[in-house]
Amino acid sequence: GVGKQQLTEIAKALAKNVRLLILDEPTASLNENDSQKLLELLLQLKSQGVTSILISHKLSEISQVADRITIIRDGRTIETLEDKSDFGEARIIKGMVGREMTNRFPPRQSKIGGVSLEVKDWTVYHQLYEDRKVCDNVSFNLRKGEVVGISGLMGAGRTELAMSIFGKSYGQNVSGTMTIDGREMRFKCIRDAIRNKIVYVTEDRKGNGLVLSNSIRVNTTLANLQKVSFMTHIDLEKERRVTGEYREKMRVKCSGVEQRVGNLSGGNQQKVLLSKWLFAEPDVLILDEPTRGIDVGAKYEIYTLINDLVSEGKSVLMISSEMPELLGMCDRIYVMSEGRMVAELPREAASQETIMASILQAGKGA
Repeated sequence: GVGKQQLTEIAKALAKNVRLLILDEPTASLNENDSQKLLELLLQLKSQGVTSILISHKLSEISQVADRITIIRDGRTIETLEDKSDFGEARIIKGMVGREMTNRFPPRQSKIGGVSLEVKDWTVYHQLYEDRKVCDNVSFNLRKGEVVGISGLMGAGRTELAMSIFGKSYGQNVSGTMTIDGREMRFKCIRDAIRNKIVYVTEDRKGNGLVLSNSIRVNTTLANLQKVSFMTHIDLEKERRVTGEYREKMRVKCSGVEQRVGNLSGGNQQKVLLSKWLFAEPDVLILDEPTRGIDVGAKYEIYTLINDLVSEGKSVLMISSEMPELLGMCDRIYVMSEGRMVAELPREAASQETIMASILQAGKGA
């Protein structure tokens, strides 16, 4: 998984006798516990004379360990903060987006309808090790007009669950029942899921989500080519027009729709990835770490998009390692631990403490 890859990359860097350590979004795929351990390690290395440059969009982490903070926007240095009294999140955000942001999460009036997706007794075995369960009798539901979160530590099985639902794109010996609008469905492949209006926005946009060597135009229409083609012929003008509309809607900063996706910033790549799946016209969106490694301004735009989607009656399942994000956006939160759902918390009962308590209690029970 991406999180364990991240830890391996950090270990690789630390294994060398470094004097200057540059970390680019090192905690983007890590949970709170692992992130805190890494920050403590940076402070320990500092006491040993090692200098670290930490590039991150997690403002609380920067404030915790940094001696100086340089804010960059649109490729230019905006300012450098040296007084720790200026290290508050509101002050840093102002420099990043060029204005005050009084609310990190846009308000939403929830209008929740009937059940759109229900999964019961869902069991999935590891892709390679057929005797190892990664999801163990998982049950949950998702309603129209609702944002539901899944929280858990690294290795809890969240991504494996999402991918197995999305046309069995992960795992083997998948069992259990899945109903969409009350009809039991059995997907054999990803195409079946897309045809039934379910999409999955991967946590690994560069590896699994986008074709980096291709243009924004090609990536945007990839999941719904029949809409811009006749028989086997793609209508390039229609494809360009559609991509231009999504470029404006998502505020993608680029030179044009023919620009290579690999040359875009992380935030703009994420917007192209979301455009690709929105063009598939889904009713259920599974978002796996949808704001990983992007700045606070782009995050707010994606949160606003999520609110717009559920206001149209669509359903969103959000997987995130950032608890404040889940707490700020979700109507309900499921807690997953070691492949099992161990708690379901309504918005008013959810907090970082109750989520961690659920995980710890489940660990004791095991």
